[in-house]
Amino acid sequence: MPGSNQGIVVVASLELLKKAVERVLFEYVESCETIGGEVCTPVTTVDVGDSVIFKEDLDLMPAEIIAVKIGKEQWYVMSTTELPSTGFPTTKDAMRVAAAEEKKLKILKDFLAKEVGNYVIKEVQEWVPDKREEADKLKAIINNATKRWTH
Repeated sequence: MPGSNQGIVVVASLELLKKAVERVLFEYVESCETIGGEVCTPVTTVDVGDSVIFKEDLDLMPAEIIAVKIGKEQWYVMSTTELPSTGFPTTKDAMRVAAAEEKKLKILKDFLAKEVGNYVIKEVQEWVPDKREEADKLKAIINNATKRWTH
């Protein structure tokens, strides 16, 4: 995702995340990718490190909301857009996509803050894991997800 705003960490159920995604993606396909890279559809059980992908049902540059499970009901959520194979025609187009991604993440954040409270939503840069011994593992999951899903 462009810029320094990489995503948010939120405490919420998968069902609540789906409601939030419906605020920013009108028609989408939901799938899951395990930490090992296996794709699973439909999404049934999600383990720590697995990603739930909500991908807009469009042919050209579909938006994606990625939710990576990092705890019992703790998720790292990011917004991204699948890039065209030829790249963006202009810098202005790239800037528009970046602004749209930030707007989608803000809508998600605002909806979740209203539903679960501001105290359970943190910018990923400000988030500190509850248990010190799990910090390195969770930060690695977030870093890997950011590298994997940032287009």
